[in-house]
Amino acid sequence: MDVAMNKEETRIRIGQRVKALRLLADLSQDELAQRAGLQRTHIGRIEGGKYAVTLETLQAIAEALGMTVDIIDPGLQDLAPLKRLT
Repeated sequence: MDVAMNKEETRIRIGQRVKALRLLADLSQDELAQRAGLQRTHIGRIEGGKYAVTLETLQAIAEALGMTVDIIDPGLQDLAPLKRLT
């Protein structure tokens, strides 16, 4: 698999995870964006897999959802235990 395809698949996977967690939290894109200190359009691009999100942005989104960043991408589970911040 080439690197560009792997990066695209990762962006899509993370975007789908962010969207699923947002919907489970019963939040609109606007509400999540406000909680995370981001623009709604930024959340939309992330969820659509169109934006290579930084770790800092992932952390802001995770915290806005009351979770740690490793909940966003299950591939990060080996790096930190899964837990809620509350």
